[in-house]
Amino acid sequence: MDEGKTFSFFKGLFIGAIAGAAAGILLAPKSGKETQEDLKKLAKEYTEKAVDMYEATKKMLEKKLDALKKAGSKIDESKYMGLVTEVVEEIKKDGTVTAEAAKKLGNQLRGDWDIVKTEWSK
Repeated sequence: MDEGKTFSFFKGLFIGAIAGAAAGILLAPKSGKETQEDLKKLAKEYTEKAVDMYEATKKMLEKKLDALKKAGSKIDESKYMGLVTEVVEEIKKDGTVTAEAAKKLGNQLRGDWDIVKTEWSK
């Protein structure tokens, strides 16, 4: 996977996810040191959640791709993009991520087309 794209995705997801929580922590009546520790914990927690969600979504997509490959189907960019949309809709429906986070996951997975195309041709 392109590390630059992955970093950019997680950076955006991370910033969006902790903005509200960080505001709450900063406005809470605590010492500076306690606030810093709370922010560090929050940052670590959301980063881990973002990575886990991306990996889980990617595995869902890989299962669908494997099923197509076993069935002897061909995959092109259009079909791949359709599968990404399908997977993103599934994760939005089960409520594990917000619509915004699902959109970012979808964009990241759509950006992985060149990698998928290379792997598919092996």
